[in-house]
Amino acid sequence: MKTTTYHSKVVSKSRYKQSWRDGNISATRYKRALPDAHVSTKYEDINLHVDFWHGEDGVDVKGNNLPDEIWVEFANVQGKPGWTKGSAKWIAFEMCEVGGFIRVEREELLAWCYKNVSPEQVTNKKKAYRKIYQRSGRLDKITKLIIKDLKELNSYNVIPYSKEYISPEGNINLI
Repeated sequence: MKTTTYHSKVVSKSRYKQSWRDGNISATRYKRALPDAHVSTKYEDINLHVDFWHGEDGVDVKGNNLPDEIWVEFANVQGKPGWTKGSAKWIAFEMCEVGGFIRVEREELLAWCYKNVSPEQVTNKKKAYRKIYQRSGRLDKITKLIIKDLKELNSYNVIPYSKEYISPEGNINLI
């Protein structure tokens, strides 16, 4: 199997490409749900943890979330500050079970985590609920939350998916 080093970790090229495809699908769905959002630059995405702008307010979109498995990042795979310490005002967790994106204020989420996530470190991801988990061979520090935790935030809001799509002929159609 051909592998490539990304983020100081050896991963298969196909896994890396799939991760980017998944992220692009989530970004496309977000843009369709909120067409006035402006796409960030690559620099803003990587360094500020901002995927979209709504005026002065940045949003970091997180795809592929489940109601019982929402990963929150305090430090990234390189050990640098994770997206909870980025510049986005909002975090938008894509979750098909709610029919769109759960959007919360990043700073409120981080404050909630400081209050409710144990500093205990675990090495088994099954035990990572409200505890600090570091994946083998990586410098990240993450925790697992569930949808009930996000609902405790005052900023909790669901942004529904768009119910429209554009046909190859350019026509707008309802789903």
